[in-house]
Amino acid sequence: MSPTVPSSHPTATPPEGVASLVRATLAERIDALLPQTQCTRCGYPDCRAYAEAVASGEAPLNQCPPGGAEGIRLLAQLLGQPELPLNPQFGDEGPRRVVYIEEATCIGCTLCIQACPVDAIVGAPKRMHAVVEADCTGCELCLPVCPMDCIALEDASAGATGWAAWSPAQADAARARYAGRQARLARDAREDDERLAAKAAPPAVEAPAADDPKRAAIAAALARARVRAKARPQ
Repeated sequence: MSPTVPSSHPTATPPEGVASLVRATLAERIDALLPQTQCTRCGYPDCRAYAEAVASGEAPLNQCPPGGAEGIRLLAQLLGQPELPLNPQFGDEGPRRVVYIEEATCIGCTLCIQACPVDAIVGAPKRMHAVVEADCTGCELCLPVCPMDCIALEDASAGATGWAAWSPAQADAARARYAGRQARLARDAREDDERLAAKAAPPAVEAPAADDPKRAAIAAALARARVRAKARPQ
């Protein structure tokens, strides 16, 4: 089921000060019409980046194979542009597929877990991994990184393609999972940087006793005590 086309953007040229805001708003509307597989087949790192490129005029509207012809029609309707055939340079429209992992061959390398943009693969190092089928978007990014070639594809849409194989609710869920993963990765990177910075920082140098009257008095008292102790008859 295809999503509802959001209300179209204003046709008048916005003032220079709000042009970037208008583009951002348009990008959100375009992003709402993309299936959120995060497959990168469009040539951009994620669906939002492609939406921003289309909004700015950097990219045409026919580079999303998962959205297919219906996705192009929706984008053309939103943008007031003519429909174009899907550019074969970016792939062909086809059924939605999900992956599964052959348990007997998996070595638990975690490379597929790291490659999955929506955290649909679970497992631990040197332990068998598994795919959460309901969360898999069929992006296929896990396939090339598997050293054992133990990840396979299966049809999950009974031959349906484009938005006929994907629902707005599934797209919204995939977008949320992708955003959550990106936030986690950014947090992990920030914490790693903080740990490395703490290790690289020079150790704190204690101020000499003379710079602290209280400590200087204590040091002087200890010195007098040592002198008296030496002066005592043995």
